[in-house]
Amino acid sequence: MRVGIVGLGLIGGSLGLALRRLGESIEVRGVSRRADAATAAQQRGAVHRASTDVRDLADCDVVVVATPINQIPSVFEGLARVVRAGTVVTDVASVKRPVLAWARGLPEPSQFLGGHPVAGKERSGLDESDATLFRGEPWIFTPGDGQELTPFDDWFRLVRAIGARPRILSAEEHDRQMAFLSHLAFTISTAYAQTVRPLADPDLGGPGYRGMVRLAEGDATLYEDITVANRGPLVEAIDRFTDVLRDYRERIDHAERVAELFREGAHAAR
Repeated sequence: MRVGIVGLGLIGGSLGLALRRLGESIEVRGVSRRADAATAAQQRGAVHRASTDVRDLADCDVVVVATPINQIPSVFEGLARVVRAGTVVTDVASVKRPVLAWARGLPEPSQFLGGHPVAGKERSGLDESDATLFRGEPWIFTPGDGQELTPFDDWFRLVRAIGARPRILSAEEHDRQMAFLSHLAFTISTAYAQTVRPLADPDLGGPGYRGMVRLAEGDATLYEDITVANRGPLVEAIDRFTDVLRDYRERIDHAERVAELFREGAHAAR
């Protein structure tokens, strides 16, 4: 089986490493915008071979688009000219509604299945790639209304084989869930860092401080593209959080049942 990966950063590189661990029955090919990145992916062992030309993926059985979300439309345009009939195309973006809309321009939209491995690190790039990144984590798939999933059975088997747990959601439900579970988290982390650093000495901060600012150390451009693509659900999540934080402020200011408030929060975290 031949699997092509477009985009050889953290997710694409990790996927290549994980697939190559499955044995010789799988050939992994990569495509990157930069020749040096393609060479680096080969040297790291993330792919059997890599280039800057999507035509090298023309005979792949599965093509995974693992670029930043703002690059996906142009990647789809390139793939539309080269992939053969029956090739499965999927992606890994953390926002799904716009990706499904772009996929309608592919020659066989029914052969596209939106995907999102809920895995990652605060730092991106091939150097951070890890074959175990997906182990035990959800890999969410977002089919269109009434879409037949049988063509993707082999891909589901590979996803399970690298340790991920496939889940099915609508694109709308996925994007709302990620707004609360992921996109709100790095928004809060960044806002917390901006609040604290002008007023406190980071060298005095312990594990709690370091945990809170960890996501703020990520790629700001990548975060911008994600939040713009999912701005409606994320604004809803921010508004909900603002309401809860306002309640915390009032209760603490009036010393009103604060222990109860924190117990409620601890219960919600379980």
